[in-house]
Amino acid sequence: MKALILIALFVSSFAYGQSVNYNDSLITLKGTVIDTNYSVGFYNVVVLNKTVGKGIFGDYTGKFNITFKKTDTIGVSVHGYQTMYISFADSAYKKVYNTKFYIKELSIVAEEVIVRPLKTLEELKEERASIAKREVATVTVVNAIESPITALYMAFSKREKTKRFVAEMEYKDQQYDVVKEILRVYVHNDIFDLTEDDFDEFIRFINLNVEFLKSASDYDLVTYIKAKFEHFQKIKEGF
Repeated sequence: MKALILIALFVSSFAYGQSVNYNDSLITLKGTVIDTNYSVGFYNVVVLNKTVGKGIFGDYTGKFNITFKKTDTIGVSVHGYQTMYISFADSAYKKVYNTKFYIKELSIVAEEVIVRPLKTLEELKEERASIAKREVATVTVVNAIESPITALYMAFSKREKTKRFVAEMEYKDQQYDVVKEILRVYVHNDIFDLTEDDFDEFIRFINLNVEFLKSASDYDLVTYIKAKFEHFQKIKEGF
């Protein structure tokens, strides 16, 4: 008999000593939404139980009551503000929690968009004709006869080579910029459909002769580039 009493006492003490698992218990959240910048009422507070996919609306003062399982995740949303999420899974159990939600307005940062007006064909024709390489002093027979040292310096110095290289790059950039503006006009006028992401690849593909670019008529130029585009498309499509 004594043994049975001892066992009963032991089991009772053991059960009492174990912490109660409240994870499946229902709790109530009494919340108030507060703007961090303005003292206003919120007519469009939505409180969503994310775990079960159900929600309620708050009242016009920004207050709400919602009951849910202690382990559920709750989202508080107001149009134009950042959504806040809360869970009481790791909190000490209480039947009711009173919580204030200090919400912040959404700040939207968009990518910079540069709007450039399209040039006319007449403007582009003038730009095509004016493409020219910047003059850089070069070695001549006169240089070599009058000053051999100067001639050697201009022919072999890194500084002079850099000048010539920069002038060549500027010359190619002029051509590239003009061709790119021409393509933008053609695409805008539905002559063909080319995304701006493909401009660089297509410009390398057509590899326009600079003299043709400078002197061709608008008709000859558009005919040539359109034919090149059709070839370009076939290659892109795997034909």
